[in-house]
Amino acid sequence: MRKYRIIYGTAFVAILLSGLWGGGSLAPALLVVLGALPLLSAAGLFLSFRELSLSLGGEHSVSSGQPLKLTLTASRPGLGGEVRVRMEWENRVFGSSQSAEYLLAPGRGREQTYGISLEMASCGVRIIRIREMVCYDLLGIFSRTRRLEEDFTCVVYPYEASMYITQNRHREREQPGDIYDVRKSGTDVSEVFGLREYQEGDPLPSIHWKLSGKMRQLIVREFGRPVNYHTLLLLAPAFHYGTQEVSEKVVNAIYDLGISFSHALLNHNMAHFMGYLSGGELRCVPVDSLHSYEEMLLELMNHPVQKNGEETLLAFLNQQLYRQYTKVVYVTAVVQEEAARNLSVLADLTVLQAVEGPTGYLTGSGGYEVAGISIENIRKVEHMIPL
Repeated sequence: MRKYRIIYGTAFVAILLSGLWGGGSLAPALLVVLGALPLLSAAGLFLSFRELSLSLGGEHSVSSGQPLKLTLTASRPGLGGEVRVRMEWENRVFGSSQSAEYLLAPGRGREQTYGISLEMASCGVRIIRIREMVCYDLLGIFSRTRRLEEDFTCVVYPYEASMYITQNRHREREQPGDIYDVRKSGTDVSEVFGLREYQEGDPLPSIHWKLSGKMRQLIVREFGRPVNYHTLLLLAPAFHYGTQEVSEKVVNAIYDLGISFSHALLNHNMAHFMGYLSGGELRCVPVDSLHSYEEMLLELMNHPVQKNGEETLLAFLNQQLYRQYTKVVYVTAVVQEEAARNLSVLADLTVLQAVEGPTGYLTGSGGYEVAGISIENIRKVEHMIPL
């Protein structure tokens, strides 16, 4: 704006001096025009600014590493010039924020739509806000500023890698007895889920012959579906593990690994819990279906990373959660050897470690296995994880 004022003022002074010294008849007319133009331009700015409105829309969910495409719609009469918009976006998981300014050129009609692409390198719920807009007149000499609170929410999900599980042991059952799902039927003949009329295709062994004789129609038994929550997926995303620091890229990889493993467990029909530190205590969320998986994922994407990753295993031991779970999969960036050895005595432990470097590794020591997965290869190769 300062540049345009200097140019305009220089032109005005040059014409004024040429009229005074040259005595030309055209100079007064030009001076009148140059004096009237700013007034007309300012009037256009006033009318445009009074009716100007901005709205933000776009995609409500993407995966980390993909660009988020937004649309910024400006509604106004075509009397103003450019509009400068300052936007901010906050990541609820990582607690970080960024900002940028965009210059919207005037277009034809009362409404213009502008496309904006934001790179979403890390997962987490994003709150995108329009903080301020500055509207300029057509000459670029005057401006008016307005503070805005236009918000848009988007969920950036972790990347789901190709992950497969090899089972080295049988899953244990609840002692004493089993816990059964009260909403879904299954194939466990030791527990009857319900009774209903026979339908074509029902197996003959499921027919309740004695009751069918009394009812004079075929009645079949629906058997129970056991729900055995023995597996705990323990997530420890943090920038600090004791005195050791890790990058945001590594922390994001922890979410990628944890979510990918959870989905792989579901593909094997293995109900489990997702555990993470919240308020100094471990919160364990059940995951036994795609619906509960999506609910867990959305909950994680609204929860900030913990301050110290070492507190996760300590909280697990202090809360004596090893009494509830016989299998623990610990997803972390740094392995606490002493705590891991103590836990491996109480439960079957597998560690998924996000490591920086070109290659990963698989090792077993101290009574537990560690699968180190390179953060560079999470999205490039398939991963086989022993359980």
